[in-house]
Amino acid sequence: MDTIALVRLIEGNTQQLISGLYAELKTNLGTSHYRRLSDEEIRRRGTAVFQGLTEWLPSRNDLLLEGYGEEFGKRRFTEGVPLGQVVLALILIEKHLWAFLDASAQQVETGVRSAVTEYFQKATYYTAKGYEAALAVSNRLAKRAAGTEPVSEPPTPKQPPKKEPAKAEHELEISRGGEVGEFGG
Repeated sequence: MDTIALVRLIEGNTQQLISGLYAELKTNLGTSHYRRLSDEEIRRRGTAVFQGLTEWLPSRNDLLLEGYGEEFGKRRFTEGVPLGQVVLALILIEKHLWAFLDASAQQVETGVRSAVTEYFQKATYYTAKGYEAALAVSNRLAKRAAGTEPVSEPPTPKQPPKKEPAKAEHELEISRGGEVGEFGG
């Protein structure tokens, strides 16, 4: 199966692809936050991930994926979903895609398989990047509100180390190596 055929298959079977996710997201110990979500919300989120995949596969436009992933990560941070659970949800979505393709006996070309894996890896990376950016902003705002954010001082120019004048031979220190508490001589 080439890229176009895979995109058509995903677009035509998104609901079926997502239906297998409901139970796993709600019962997996690593995705406890998702238990609070309705099936409709899980469907919406899964659809967004598959839509991102079907838009990215033909073009391989990483700017599109970066924007999508970072926004996704920021939203999950705002919702209070732990980053580990967000990452695991993406892993489970990819797992369900491969299970669906295997069950339908669809042979996916090696290059296309690699591209799908690349999509999920990059989506995970950009999602984590967006999550971390939202966390950093949140931390700065919290420090500002608490009055604990340090005032940044202008950097001071580095001074070169002062060079000691060379000592004459009779002024050199003598090592008494081997005495207790001293290192070699």
